[in-house]
Amino acid sequence: MKKTVHYLFLAAAVFLFKWIILPQEKLFGSTTDWYCQHVTIADTMRKQFLETGELMPDWCSLGSGTNFYTLSYYGFLRPDVLISFFFPDIPMEIFIQGYAILEMILGSWLLYWWLQKKGIPESLCFTGGFLYLTSNCMFQAHRQIMFISYLPFLILALICVDRLLQENTSCSSRRFPVCTGLSLSICMIILHSFYFFPACFVCILLYFLQLDNRPEKRPWLPFLCSVTAGVSLSMVSLLPTALTILENKKDVKSASIREIFTVNPSLNTLLYSPYGCGLTLICLYCLLLCLFRKKTQKTAAVLCLLLCSQFCCWILNGTLYLRPKALIPFLPLILLLTADTLREIHEKSIRHRFPLALLCMIPGLIQILFLHSGRKILILTDILFLLVYAVSNHRPVERLAGIFLVFLIPSLIFVSTARTESYVSSSNQSREIFSSEEIKRVLSEDNNSALDILSAPMTNSNYLPAGNLRRTTMYSSVSNSAYNRLFYDILKMPVSTRNRVAMNADANPFQEYLMGVRYILTAKNKLPEGYFPLLQKGDYILAENRHVLPYAYGTTALLSEKTFDTLSYPQTLDTLANRTIVPEDSVTTAASYTSLMKEYPLPADFLEIPESGQALTVTKHLPAVLEHQILLLSCDISYNGKKDIDITINGIRNRLSGSDAPYPNRNETFTWILSGNEPLKTLDIHFSQGNYKIHNIQAFTLPFSALAHPDIQPFRPSAVKEKELLHGSIAMSGDGYFVTSFSYSKGYQILVDGKKETPRMVNKGFLGFPVKKGTHEIVIRFHAPGKSIGILFSFAAAVFLILAKLSTLPLSSALRFPPDSRNNSYGVRPL
Repeated sequence: MKKTVHYLFLAAAVFLFKWIILPQEKLFGSTTDWYCQHVTIADTMRKQFLETGELMPDWCSLGSGTNFYTLSYYGFLRPDVLISFFFPDIPMEIFIQGYAILEMILGSWLLYWWLQKKGIPESLCFTGGFLYLTSNCMFQAHRQIMFISYLPFLILALICVDRLLQENTSCSSRRFPVCTGLSLSICMIILHSFYFFPACFVCILLYFLQLDNRPEKRPWLPFLCSVTAGVSLSMVSLLPTALTILENKKDVKSASIREIFTVNPSLNTLLYSPYGCGLTLICLYCLLLCLFRKKTQKTAAVLCLLLCSQFCCWILNGTLYLRPKALIPFLPLILLLTADTLREIHEKSIRHRFPLALLCMIPGLIQILFLHSGRKILILTDILFLLVYAVSNHRPVERLAGIFLVFLIPSLIFVSTARTESYVSSSNQSREIFSSEEIKRVLSEDNNSALDILSAPMTNSNYLPAGNLRRTTMYSSVSNSAYNRLFYDILKMPVSTRNRVAMNADANPFQEYLMGVRYILTAKNKLPEGYFPLLQKGDYILAENRHVLPYAYGTTALLSEKTFDTLSYPQTLDTLANRTIVPEDSVTTAASYTSLMKEYPLPADFLEIPESGQALTVTKHLPAVLEHQILLLSCDISYNGKKDIDITINGIRNRLSGSDAPYPNRNETFTWILSGNEPLKTLDIHFSQGNYKIHNIQAFTLPFSALAHPDIQPFRPSAVKEKELLHGSIAMSGDGYFVTSFSYSKGYQILVDGKKETPRMVNKGFLGFPVKKGTHEIVIRFHAPGKSIGILFSFAAAVFLILAKLSTLPLSSALRFPPDSRNNSYGVRPL
């Protein structure tokens, strides 16, 4: 009965915290990563499944067409995503937030159950479950959900390791020496968050090594077979994802050698931070006490090394950066040691060590001074009660201090952190201006042209408004590097966020023309030149521009990439719109082009900023009215502060990230490309707060009519079959190139008149290939590299596990402890 009450209290605590932290009419998710990425990408996956019927497609229409496995980081095989496929009319937000809450409850219940089976009293099992729920890493349940979504399955894996060790003898004599429960748990960890699997494996391995006090009988073969089977089972997602990551470069803030080989004095890997374990000082104190207990000192020493060493943090982060999130998988082990140590303190098996409590003050004070000054009262309170707890010789005082340390202070810190979140409104209408039916009706059968959404660009970067309509935008942790360089470095799209990972839509006539953005959804006062309204609702319109490049065409107006690379901004922009850039060996007769860019003189103080560093909004009149002209304005920024700064002109924002950005955008040259259906007379300029300097101001103009590729030979599409992206014919007037608006990557298969053709990169980021004079049948397919092999691995692993299961007990036995488990050599006593 007491155990049931504890389970109910843990579940109730989740809903109570949700009620306390969540403002009225808000969803349990952040407006940034949760809504823009996790919810929207899952919704895109569902729409793609409903459109194609493919559970594991190769292709996605985001990012101008890309490998689907650039999105697999967000867990397309998670249970909540898969279940949502059967309920297309229920908003994806319901599934994502419901699954996050369910996982918090299940994680605390599994931890409670695991601790109880380790011989820990029920009251301390409840304490462990409550510390799990109030750890600040649970902040990620409504932000970066893959940081913690694997935790229930990690706890299951640790439970299965217990079972594996208890069946040491029988496992070694099996025909298939494998623990099916451990394999399935590892597979689920990877499918939820492959990034954290290395740290999860280290956690499982550490637990496996420390539990067994008889190394000569350690069941290595069943353990390794189980892990290998679990990894192999997930290869259907893991292998194509790994190949996609290796193909593209991730732009992150790298750590210096000095930083890597130092210690972390703040211990933000363990304490308070929502990007680490987010525990409180009682856990650090118990961990240090474990160093003086023979049965736990090895595990505690390894954990202390992992938590303190920046080198270990760097390795577990895949050598990308130094971020404490990689240590979150050690949360269950830390809570196991905490609960076991509190038990021994309560039983007087060990005594308090006041010097260790004083030592715990150091990271707490460092966090107050440098990391969490906004919660300094709570951290000081945590320090004070730990000192009282460690020095008290009176049981009532010690118990009262303990209650504050394990219940009140973690709760207050958790709530204070969660309240800093910007939650999504339940009535958010930023992406439902026009229904899918309305858009499909207007676009008719045109599913290959691109549609960009200029309203709320960050929110809508991954949104598919209708079917598989191609989007040029994308916000994913894995993206096409060549396409990203084209998007920002060549086409000069404004970097509106603190990183270059998010490729958001904004008005840019060069990008719209080159990428075939025939349709846009925007506010009517931001309608770019060349677009004419099709639908209007309130202040928003769906507009069309028929004079953009088609999604596929032939051309003989070629320019070699070598010649193009000799050009500089802004001549590169109109050259790219008037010539097709191809590899040097493909050009027999180059079609030269002379840029029509003209310098536009501006007053010296046109972008003058206040010396006070305060935010300022001004309106500047242009020296001359510009009509049917594109205005290009750029400047260099000198800045070395910690916070981001930005300058917005006529609604187009450029941002430079501060020094504390984990993914710095390095946007030290701001560029605005301005045009409109109305004559351009004034510029509304907003300067953000900050001490930065502007220099090297340049302005150019170009006639809008200069966006006109001189030789477009139309592609006549036919009905596509199976994996085909394109199928049709083209009549070439001479030797030239077939050009698409699909972003270039590995995996394309091209047939020209039934014969294979080698894919080439054209226009610095798109797919193309040479074609001879005459009429040709063209077929383009895409197969994600590694997917077929990954399926074979997963199939083989599934067969192996089924055969192993048939030769052993039912799966439920993997999660059942024999009655004497608390007293055997693998129980909590020797840990």
